[in-house]
Amino acid sequence: MGTIIAPGRRVAYPPIGRLRSSPLSGGGKKSMFVSLNLTPMVDMFTILVVFLIQMFKAAGEVELNDKIKVPKSLTGPPLEEPGTVVMLYPDGMLLLDGVKIPEEEMGTELDVAIPGMQKRLTEERENKQRILGKGDESQVYDGILLVQADIKADFRQVRRIIASANAAGWAKFRFVTTPAKSPEATAAEAAQGG
Repeated sequence: MGTIIAPGRRVAYPPIGRLRSSPLSGGGKKSMFVSLNLTPMVDMFTILVVFLIQMFKAAGEVELNDKIKVPKSLTGPPLEEPGTVVMLYPDGMLLLDGVKIPEEEMGTELDVAIPGMQKRLTEERENKQRILGKGDESQVYDGILLVQADIKADFRQVRRIIASANAAGWAKFRFVTTPAKSPEATAAEAAQGG
């Protein structure tokens, strides 16, 4: 009967031994630190976040201001594309994309257009046309101006906003409203509740 011997370490053949150990790696040990360049990955995620924010902004939702009470509408279609927002407060304060138009740029009531607003809308139209490569003045600008005016605001100011936009080359307007319940829906709710 033979004896059983526990296996010991076998010497690797010389070619395999050379593959395992490299003079640069320090005797065949693998380094635990791997250098990873994070800059391209951070850039990619930044672009992705900006793209997603723009897509959600383009979903046709307008953020209503709490201080502006807009009229109600039964037939107003939902917005399909984003636009430049003009806010008109009850006291006559005017904001264009969140930036207040100063009193000195409002002009007088005798002016048909608001000079500061006309200038800013012209600059915005020219910049967007330059970006889109549509610098030809013969083409109609297809940007939309969203007018968010308070119910108590002076209609002459709304008319001046539209005149300013027309003078700046804008042709499409939408008035921001909130959906109203139809008389049938109101009657149905009253019948269910009472």
